[in-house]
Amino acid sequence: MRQRKPELWAAVTFFVVATSTAVDAAESVVTCSSCDDCQAKLISGSYSVVELDVDIIDYPGSCIELHLGESGLTFDCAGHLIDGDGPRGEPALDDPEQAVAMIQGSGNTVRNCTISGFDAAFYLVNASGMVLENNDLIGNWVGIDLSNGGSNTIRSNIVRGSEMGIKITNSDNNTVESNTVCGSFLWDFYHESSTGNVGIDNTCDSTLYWNDLATSGCTYTCSIFSCGFETGGFEDWSSVLY
Repeated sequence: MRQRKPELWAAVTFFVVATSTAVDAAESVVTCSSCDDCQAKLISGSYSVVELDVDIIDYPGSCIELHLGESGLTFDCAGHLIDGDGPRGEPALDDPEQAVAMIQGSGNTVRNCTISGFDAAFYLVNASGMVLENNDLIGNWVGIDLSNGGSNTIRSNIVRGSEMGIKITNSDNNTVESNTVCGSFLWDFYHESSTGNVGIDNTCDSTLYWNDLATSGCTYTCSIFSCGFETGGFEDWSSVLY
């Protein structure tokens, strides 16, 4: 009987183990059922995707806080709601309550969330390469607050009934695409001290220093249908905000 060479067998074994480990890491998905549970699993670094499996109602304080530069994570709400105990207004923004805060870090994705009742639904500072997609943000003081950092992607989100819908300050080279931002009390899009940002096919009515490509303001204007309101009139979002 011919014998395998030890070095060849060792190489094959290493390849199989390494490949299996890589596949396991790439497919490591776990569910979570509370803000604390979701945050613990995200910061553990053990899972590529953390998926919310319940609605969270009247949560006091901030829900998910990634403040240590955590990177390469995906938080998927799978259509579930994260509901705060009500935005407190601008004076509270010195100590804001956020649904999801990401400070520094890169390459994280947050998707498929419905978020209401926070000072900021998404709060990103010094973050890069982040993706916010397919989220429905209702009745928060600010829908998406993006400052510093850059090269982030904000796409296919609905933001309604905010004081400010999408706020971008001192943040460059972001892509903002196919978002519907309507019914804001102040500005749907607020853009300040930022360069190289690209807007594509967004829907809104009120902007400050924001223009989509080849147009003034957004590509499309709001309507009762594009904002997702029921036929028959807009919801009175002031009852949510104040």
